[in-house]
Amino acid sequence: MMLVRPVALSDHAEILALANKAGIGMTSLPPDSDVLKKKIADSVKSWHGEQRPEENTFLMVLVDSDTGKIVGTTGVVAHVGMSKPFYSYKLSTIVQSSEKLGVYSQHRVLHMVNDYTGATEIGSLFLLPEYRRDGIGSFLSRCRYLLLAEWPKLFSDVVISEIRGVQDEHGDSPFYKDIAEAFFQMEFKRADFIHATQGGQFISDLMPRYPVYVNLLDEKAQAVIGVPLEASLPAKNLLEKEGFRYQGYIDVFDAGPTMQAERGAIRTVRKSKHIVVSEIRAVSPETKAMIANVVMPEFRITFADIEEQKSGVALTPEAAKLLNVKVDDLVRYMVL
Repeated sequence: MMLVRPVALSDHAEILALANKAGIGMTSLPPDSDVLKKKIADSVKSWHGEQRPEENTFLMVLVDSDTGKIVGTTGVVAHVGMSKPFYSYKLSTIVQSSEKLGVYSQHRVLHMVNDYTGATEIGSLFLLPEYRRDGIGSFLSRCRYLLLAEWPKLFSDVVISEIRGVQDEHGDSPFYKDIAEAFFQMEFKRADFIHATQGGQFISDLMPRYPVYVNLLDEKAQAVIGVPLEASLPAKNLLEKEGFRYQGYIDVFDAGPTMQAERGAIRTVRKSKHIVVSEIRAVSPETKAMIANVVMPEFRITFADIEEQKSGVALTPEAAKLLNVKVDDLVRYMVL
C-alpha cells in the first residue's frame, strides 16, 4: 500500500536522491543538500505549528509501505511571495490604431507582475518512474487537496501551480535564451538553480520591468509561451480535472503555464467529506477511496478499499494501521 505523510528530518538523504532525479526546472525540489535540509526543517516546523502562518510550507513524502522506501514527494506553500518576491509574466493584449492611416493592430504583451503574492502554491510533485502506474500519480497529486480541505484557514482562496515549460534535449529553454539570458549573463541551468536555492530577488535586480512585445521575440520563443514540457502534461491534465485553468500567467524563465483555481472550487476540496470509522475489518474491493486522518502533526493519507455504511466507514486493518486510526475516529475521505 502507499502512504503519504509529512516529511521528517531523517528523510533528507532520500529526498536529496529524488531531487537529483527530478531534473532541471523543478525549483520546488532543488538538488542542493543544504537547501533541502532547510526546506525539510521549515516543513517540520510548519506541521507542528512553529512557523508564522505566512511562512508555512507543508512538504509530504510518498512511502511504499511494503519496502519503507520514499518514492515520491508533494507539497503546499501556504502563501508565496511573502518573504521572497514571486514573479510571473502576465500575457495581455493591447490595441493600437490610427484612424487617419486606417491601421488597427493587436499585440500580445508580457508584463512582469507579482499578482500571485499571498496565493497558495501546490508543487514539489515528483514520483519515481517505476511508480507511475495504477493511479499512484493521481493520488499523490490529489492528496494535497485533502490538506487544503481540512485546514482551509491556513491557505489562500487562490491556489496556483507552476508547470515546467519547454526545454530542449540539452536542458535549455528557448524562451529564456531569447529574453533573460542577455540580462542574467548565465545559462538557463544556473539561473534556474539560483532561483530554486536563493529565491527570485535577482530577477528584480537584473530583469527589465518594461513590457515585452511577443511579436518581437524569436519564433521559437513565441511558440513555447504557455506550453508545458511534454513530461509535465500528465500533471497539467490532473490539475485541469480538479478545476485549475491557465489564466495567461507564465514562468519568467521557461514560459511554462501557471494554473489557477479557487480553493473552494477544487473538485477534491469540494467533494471530500468527514466520516467516522465504524469498523476495522476485511472489506470487499468494490469501492476505493483516498482517506486521511485529521491530526495536523501526524497527517497521513492512503488509498484503499472501503465500505460506506450509514454509521460510518469500514476500513481494512492495513489502512487503519497506516493512518493510525481506530473505531470512532474521524477521517476525511473521497471515493475515487
